[in-house]
Amino acid sequence: MSKDQREAAFGARAADYAISQVHVSDDSLEIIRGLVGAAPDSSHWAIDLGTGAGFNAFNIAGLDYRTVATDLAEPMLKETQRIGGERGLTNLALCQNTAESLPFANGSLDIVVSRMAAHHFGDYQAVITEAHRVLKVGGALLIADSVAPEDNSIRDWMEEIELRRDYSHIENRKPSVIEAMVTEWGFNLVDRVHTSIHLKFNGWVARTAIPELEAESLRRGFLNALPAVKDAFDIQEVDDDIHFAWPCLVFRAVKV
Repeated sequence: MSKDQREAAFGARAADYAISQVHVSDDSLEIIRGLVGAAPDSSHWAIDLGTGAGFNAFNIAGLDYRTVATDLAEPMLKETQRIGGERGLTNLALCQNTAESLPFANGSLDIVVSRMAAHHFGDYQAVITEAHRVLKVGGALLIADSVAPEDNSIRDWMEEIELRRDYSHIENRKPSVIEAMVTEWGFNLVDRVHTSIHLKFNGWVARTAIPELEAESLRRGFLNALPAVKDAFDIQEVDDDIHFAWPCLVFRAVKV
């Protein structure tokens, strides 16, 4: 998918992301907050990659970092600006860019963070490389995102489902792959927290506005999944909905 296609896809969904409960609040926000900690002083800078409607940027700004919310899609940044204004944040700025190409000077930032966006990154390695470039020595990269199980057959089921539901999806990487990339590029991986992203099928498919027939086909895919798949993602039919959970990795890596 091209940059323009990704921008159009995300821009069309900006208002939905602004009210999506899983984006507004979940375990990963609190985990990131705990791993980042309060800024030592008001001169410390952080950027949030793929900020969406800005909830993780607000999270970091609330820790007294000078925070730049970055995103590919201008409508997402407008939602961030609107909600950040409603929250009275004065230490929040906006920047439109891809996560793979950051308009910041070498060694200029204290924190690079991203939440629920990395599975949309076209070149994860480029993101890691850019984060290493812009961070100060001792600065930290924190990413929270859905990840794939290490079992290939279960991972393949997850990826097929994701791609059918969202054409802007690139890949849920395995934790082992992510950890190898991070450590190979000059980071010390100091914290790993495994959690889950809890989702409800009806709202999940509504956010990408897929055709009804495809949504019904996806529903059958969940209900008819193999027992090992249902166990891996805690798939449960609840009334007229399906509850499930994607595995999520939150990590903190320090530039050495």
